[in-house]
Amino acid sequence: MQDTQKKMDVNVFIDESGSITKTKISQNQYFVMAILFTRDSTKIKRQFRKGIASLLKKPKFQHLMDKENEIKGSEVSENRKKAIYDRILRTCGDDFELGIIVINNEHTTDDFIRNHARTFNYVLQLFLDTSFRKKSTYASNVNAMNLRIDEQNIATDTRYTLDDYLEQQFTVYHPLCDHFNVEYVDSKQHSMIQLVDFIANTFYRNLEKHDEISKETVAMLKDKLIGGNIFLFPNTYDTKLFL
Repeated sequence: MQDTQKKMDVNVFIDESGSITKTKISQNQYFVMAILFTRDSTKIKRQFRKGIASLLKKPKFQHLMDKENEIKGSEVSENRKKAIYDRILRTCGDDFELGIIVINNEHTTDDFIRNHARTFNYVLQLFLDTSFRKKSTYASNVNAMNLRIDEQNIATDTRYTLDDYLEQQFTVYHPLCDHFNVEYVDSKQHSMIQLVDFIANTFYRNLEKHDEISKETVAMLKDKLIGGNIFLFPNTYDTKLFL
């Protein structure tokens, strides 16, 4: 019997908050990667832009937009983010999944984090190979995975370029999809990267800063997490969300 399940592309947007570091661990314990998976980002992008338009009614945010051509998640309170997340979840809640990778700097080795590109690539591969492969509703019929990453995160060590690394891992060694594409984009020109920046900052504030309002915003987004929780590295240490 012919398989009638058509393979489809998955669009993946990635940004981060915090640092991979061994400096001042008491203030830099966590590095957070936020990943949004979707078949079609059209509606999500539209609702996020409407949320930004609402922010721009405030002079503070209009000034930031005029100056930087974007508003970063770190510049928006969790209280203001609630309205944006609520708009997206109400309208597009069935159109996406989230991954949140948390690196606990306190429990990594100096050698492991010495090459940031290698660290980034490895933990992303580990997440895709475990949580996404086993728990995502998209994982069973992926044609191409199209990754979009803020160009500020470009890997400088050519031995560990993300596109080559993931292409070999997921189309040759341990197939997950038929094609893997990685593109670095300017967040100023890309609404979905801006949204993922908001989300990464929300989880960073929750874990690192224990922001009280982030309890509410994290709770709003938690049901969209693949597997229902954050993905920890190293996973031998139990890091809990501040809820």
